[in-house]
Amino acid sequence: MKITPVEITNKEFKRTMRGYSTDEVDEFLDEVVEDFEALYRENASLKDKLEAYNEKIEHYASLEKTLQSTLVLAQNTADATKIQAEKEAQHILENAKEKAQAIIENANRENEMLKREYEKYRMDFGNFKMRVLSFLEGQMSSFKTNSEEIEKGTLGSSSMQVSGLTPKDLFEEGDAGELFEEVQG
Repeated sequence: MKITPVEITNKEFKRTMRGYSTDEVDEFLDEVVEDFEALYRENASLKDKLEAYNEKIEHYASLEKTLQSTLVLAQNTADATKIQAEKEAQHILENAKEKAQAIIENANRENEMLKREYEKYRMDFGNFKMRVLSFLEGQMSSFKTNSEEIEKGTLGSSSMQVSGLTPKDLFEEGDAGELFEEVQG
């Protein structure tokens, strides 16, 4: 049972013959009431403060729980984002490697094609050069023969030797023949 300051003030004691002095008891009770009242008020105030602090603690505990949940969510999101970014980076890298390989293969094919074309043109040029040299040698031989006959005075129209080759004959079918026709055209 709780005793309140009012109960202490209103408390009546039985009187006995050899009992305590009523004045002293009353004075003492007045002092006790005063101190008890102060303690009672202080206790009530402390209870109010304690309740307020408990509410704040609950608020902060709730806030802490929310913050922890937020941090966990943020960490999970960061982890998921990192994993997704790594997957995308791997995908981009694989695509880049595939494209680079395709470019290299295409360049190698073009290189081989150019090598074949170069070899064909080189051979065509070699054949053309031999025909031109052969033609020029024939012309030089005819020129020399005609020149000698002119000097001897034996050159006749029927005996004139001219190579039967024409410049067009130097070029056979293919790219060299087309080249000659372009030059003539």
